[in-house]
Amino acid sequence: MAVAWYYVDGEARVGPVSPEEIARLIARGRITPQSYVWRQGLPGWEEAGAHFAFGGVPDALGRPAGMPPEMPGGKAGAGGMSPRAARYLRQHPQPAPMETQARAWSGSGAGAGAGAGAATAQTGPDGLYVGAPSRGFFGAIAACFRRYFGFSGRASRSEYWFFLLFTILLGLVAGFVDSALFGVPLADEDVGPVGAITSLAVIFPMLAVTWRRLHDIGRSGWWVGGFFLGMIASGFVTVALMGPLMLSPNPLGSAMLLMLLPGAAALIYAIVMLVFMCTRGDPGPNRYG
Repeated sequence: MAVAWYYVDGEARVGPVSPEEIARLIARGRITPQSYVWRQGLPGWEEAGAHFAFGGVPDALGRPAGMPPEMPGGKAGAGGMSPRAARYLRQHPQPAPMETQARAWSGSGAGAGAGAGAATAQTGPDGLYVGAPSRGFFGAIAACFRRYFGFSGRASRSEYWFFLLFTILLGLVAGFVDSALFGVPLADEDVGPVGAITSLAVIFPMLAVTWRRLHDIGRSGWWVGGFFLGMIASGFVTVALMGPLMLSPNPLGSAMLLMLLPGAAALIYAIVMLVFMCTRGDPGPNRYG
């Protein structure tokens, strides 16, 4: 079986991937000689330049560019890592992934004990899965705007709640600005131009981080998308049934019941989503990252 490799892409750790996929990533420039890679048997993350040939030419042993040598190479210290890789590990004290752990979390023949070991090894210093780390207020804002339309991957509770707090504060500031510049009353339901612009600016990153927060607990992001589809369907059903209900013996009571049912469903949905948003993320990899 081919050796499985992992590599660091921004803040994410991707893998396992085959040597051929590593070669393709090198050809596209996604992996550089300074990128960090790891495979089972290495003591930790090391620079890709120590294990792969770059520049589209064969290396010193005649291997094609992008193909790994049989043994680790390159300049390394006593621990088998380059000084730069050692600095990276000191700054990011998170365990390297294990090929067996990845198989355990994907469900390919591993038992519960192996899954528990995988969870421990994939947990960072903050106690969370390394793919969805805890973030401070400004870190959450930066992460959400950096992944403006990023609906893939995962987001921790702190990333979601801090960004939600930011949108609330931004809305309050926009309301005060609209009141001062355009005379929009603060207690009015009307939205001023500044409020409209800020709402449009944060709607997609807010939706994306909610989507990723659901991924963090192993649930589909369509818990969000399904709500909007349900609201549209509910509107069509309400319009379709309103005519026949007006012909019933108690049209007023029937109409009120028809209006209350979507409200009750929305309340139940809001409670479920609140529980989801407060749930701790999976401690190891899941099907979303």
